[in-house]
Amino acid sequence: MSSVETLAYFLEEDSLRGVMRDWPEGMQLMVRLDGAGRCELMVHHRDEAGRVLEVLRESLGEAAETLAVVPPVEGFASRRVRFSEEQQLLALAASTDGLSESAQDYAINYRFAREEGLDPEAVIGRDARRFAEEIESDLPQVSERRSARRAPQPEPEPRLFPEGFEAADDPARRECALVSAHLHGQGARVRLTLEPEAAQGNEMPVTVGNVGHSVDFGCFVLPRGALADWQPGTPLVIDMPQEQFPEAWAARFRRQTHNAQVSITAGGIFVRPLLPALAAPPEAPMVQVEEGWSLGRPLRAALVLAGMVLVGGSLMVSWSPFSVSEEVAGALQPARAGLAALAGVSEAAR
Repeated sequence: MSSVETLAYFLEEDSLRGVMRDWPEGMQLMVRLDGAGRCELMVHHRDEAGRVLEVLRESLGEAAETLAVVPPVEGFASRRVRFSEEQQLLALAASTDGLSESAQDYAINYRFAREEGLDPEAVIGRDARRFAEEIESDLPQVSERRSARRAPQPEPEPRLFPEGFEAADDPARRECALVSAHLHGQGARVRLTLEPEAAQGNEMPVTVGNVGHSVDFGCFVLPRGALADWQPGTPLVIDMPQEQFPEAWAARFRRQTHNAQVSITAGGIFVRPLLPALAAPPEAPMVQVEEGWSLGRPLRAALVLAGMVLVGGSLMVSWSPFSVSEEVAGALQPARAGLAALAGVSEAAR
């Protein structure tokens, strides 16, 4: 199996709109990287992706077998691209002057040709797709260059931490901002609100189409470019399609707003959902005490009722038709005295 000499990476509309808000609808960008480090950008409509690949294969000639396409396309080789590499490609697109305007012009001409029933390539021309023959960039060597034989490599040192964990003393990993956030369902989307305490309710949401999840779905990540010119302490609203989430999480966000912890690093926006946001408890009703009363109404009513019951009980004892012996009558005297005392309390309360 031959190694990759040329890589064609398609940046789709949703990803581009996450870093460029004025990116036109239906337009994509192909980034071509070769083994010599050259980089070429080609704007095109998403319906033209197959034709763009054929044009690229024709230009490679006999070297077409070394072409790899990402995301995978049937009939072409592919390769794995790391998340950090994809973020670098998006950052390259966002920082290229005039790219968005070129895509908008192409979209207008493409739509006109289709409405008139014409072949867009015949009307616009192949060269209209090519934004730049070669541009300067600091991209890493994304494509794998062919080599006849490699010198033996030394054994790598054993990892100190598991995969995905590194020390924070690396200068490239020093950037980290922790932000509070809310997550909730919003129509067919999941909405992430940064700094919700500062939100006014009229913020314009940023739409992000691609969401990456951890293996256990306990954390997800968004492209760093979605922040644009956001600054800590100010609110930001990000909308994501619900189909980009497991149904269990989407259902929870639809039912109730959840707190979230957001870590913003150079690699992306990492979001960890937390417990549901608790609503403020209702205020206890105020009890007004009338002036001149030393006892509350419930206690006063209870004492009056108790006095009435006890007085009634003493009357029943005194009107009993049965005779009472002197011993029993003597034992009843303390109880009657107690009833009289309670009746006196009731009278005082009245």
